[in-house]
Amino acid sequence: WYNVFIVKNIFVINNMFKEPTPEKSPAQIKELQKFTPEDLEWFRNLEGNDGWVATDFKFCKNPQYFVVYGENNEKLGGVGVYDTEDDQNITHTVVASEFRGQGLASKFKLEIMEELGLDYFIGTVDLDNIASVKSIEKMPGIRRVSDEAYEKEFHKAKFRYDRPEND
Repeated sequence: WYNVFIVKNIFVINNMFKEPTPEKSPAQIKELQKFTPEDLEWFRNLEGNDGWVATDFKFCKNPQYFVVYGENNEKLGGVGVYDTEDDQNITHTVVASEFRGQGLASKFKLEIMEELGLDYFIGTVDLDNIASVKSIEKMPGIRRVSDEAYEKEFHKAKFRYDRPEND
């Protein structure tokens, strides 16, 4: 059975019995691999016009970045951690656009904690990045630690996650 429509003198045929497209299952993390020089540029591009990496700034110490690969060896995104004079274990996370909305950012953060044996991490999120703020706030055990003065000065919210004691 087919429906035939005329749209601006063009025939459009719509198959009424078309099989439904199966929903894609959420991406699964296979492994983390340390960044290569090529990965740094790829990561900057994932972020768009304002793309950056902690290695770009002298105030960011001890940067360690990883590409996160999925089960089919696809690049799901990248995650890094660095220190500053004021904080340690600050995470920098970007999920590739085709994998967003699956809760991967939080999983990336937990993976880097495991990989590096961290007891906690700090996450800072630009207040205009509503999706990322909502995403990190959904993470069980996360605490918002920034106050109004910090958020006004830096236009970021700061979060802290501590590894549960039974891990």
